[in-house]
Amino acid sequence: MEELKPGESSRALLTLSVVGGLVWASFAPFMLLFGVYLRSQGLSYASIGLLMTITSLFSSLLQPVFGAVADKYRNRKTIVSISLFIRSLAYLILLLSADVISMSVWYVVAGLFLAGFMPLAQSMVADLSEDNRLGISMGRYRLFGSMGWAAACILTGLLARVRLWNIFPVALAFSTLSFLVSLFLPGVEGRRKSRYENIQERGGSSVKLAACFTASILISGMGIGATSSFLTISLSQLGSDPLFIGVVIAVGALLEVPAMYLGGWLSDRIGGLPVLVLGEVGLGMVYWLYGTVKNIYSYLLIQSIRGILYALFTVSGMSISSSLGGSRRGGLYAGFYNLSLQLGTASGPYFGGLVSDYQGLWAMFALSSALSMVSAMLLAPWIIGPLKKGVRQSVANQNKS
Repeated sequence: MEELKPGESSRALLTLSVVGGLVWASFAPFMLLFGVYLRSQGLSYASIGLLMTITSLFSSLLQPVFGAVADKYRNRKTIVSISLFIRSLAYLILLLSADVISMSVWYVVAGLFLAGFMPLAQSMVADLSEDNRLGISMGRYRLFGSMGWAAACILTGLLARVRLWNIFPVALAFSTLSFLVSLFLPGVEGRRKSRYENIQERGGSSVKLAACFTASILISGMGIGATSSFLTISLSQLGSDPLFIGVVIAVGALLEVPAMYLGGWLSDRIGGLPVLVLGEVGLGMVYWLYGTVKNIYSYLLIQSIRGILYALFTVSGMSISSSLGGSRRGGLYAGFYNLSLQLGTASGPYFGGLVSDYQGLWAMFALSSALSMVSAMLLAPWIIGPLKKGVRQSVANQNKS
């Protein structure tokens, strides 16, 4: 496989970003209103959470597998295209299904093959970027995802206002487009050697960092999964219609667009860990507001802040995991990052549903807030340590002078 020239790399990154935007747009209708649809069919909160948990769990477990296979055989384009094709086929069968059980089965199948895209796309972006601009490249890639998400939220809200079932053809259309555009992806060979690859040779220190990072992402994912699954239900109970729900979610996604670039820029300048912690602490505060604010119009501002903080969390996490993986194991490390994130988002909806059934939605939002704060505390030593070292070095230099 020949190495891509700079101009070809830019075009490849653009094509990959477009595919990513369409993929995010394709599951936006389900994240937005699938829970509301299932609730309208008589399912309990716990049942809805269990379905979303099973889907996320199976998808997350497959991500390192897809990543390891792609790292070994370097056939990422083929794996991505096949995965998106099968996912689109599952959405078609789901649309044609006449009962909730069949819909649930094919919803799970579609989620399984999302694992064939996420870690591979992330590792391809890393290979196409320059090392000192990894954060910005990740930010630009996710920027397209935010734009696709926002567009799909608005479109879904408009069509669901007429008929809630319309979420299914919207998801199918975006998924099919993502498959078709993926056919134009070039083969991407790993050519970037990360300046962070030597962290793998630092023994116990690097192992502790990887463990704390993984645990932090896992715990944060639980809060993200729980709040994302039940926020629309909460807004619906507060009196919002599908269109306004779509607008609220879309506003947050639109703010993610510039914030993705900002998160990448900050990650390149001050490091991914401080940016990640900032995102986790801020998200914890937002979850608390979810459970206490009753004015639905206030959620336009709350969700805007959430969009910015989520962008910081997402881009910094992707940058850290890609830096740890380097060029040889980028797919595997991206897979493990997505595994920890999705294990959290998989368990979040189920436990969030249980808490909501027994204590109410406000208790679920409060628990999610606490989890997000704990996740930030796990990474605090890795930020405070270098700061103390820098202060000691500065004092030592002053004493010498």
